[in-house]
Amino acid sequence: MDEIQRLSELLIANQRYEEQKHQRFHDDLAQWNASIEALYQQVETWLKPLVDAAQTSFDYEPHLAQSKGYPDENSPFRTRRMSFYLSTHTVAFVPDAMGTKGQVSISVSGLSLHGQEKYTLQREAGSGDWMLRKTVGVKDAEPLAFTADYFGKLLQSVVPQRQL
Repeated sequence: MDEIQRLSELLIANQRYEEQKHQRFHDDLAQWNASIEALYQQVETWLKPLVDAAQTSFDYEPHLAQSKGYPDENSPFRTRRMSFYLSTHTVAFVPDAMGTKGQVSISVSGLSLHGQEKYTLQREAGSGDWMLRKTVGVKDAEPLAFTADYFGKLLQSVVPQRQL
């Protein structure tokens, strides 16, 4: 009977561990979704003068991000993508993957002449700040802090420069 009692204790401990793991997963998922919403709110705040001047507006649509463990429509990573327009160019923030190594892609139509440049945001583990990484072909540039000034400069490159 001692071994049966030991088996029972192991099963109880295993069930407790699985419940804690499940809870941690859902807590991390909620935290990741909150960080994406905070990012969107930050971008909206930065671009508020453009919205107030009717130069842009934001659109949101449901999005299903994925990970290695959840590669299909069964993914629990339900979030939303944000997009806005600058002149004839669309700027979209698309969560690619969730979690500590997750990222958000920034797609800007007309930014790259050859379609080789890609921009992604990743959160710094310690600070929680968003870092912008530019990839050209297979080469990654050093990540830079995602700030209003840097983002504004990036967006200026899609607007034709005209002398007034």
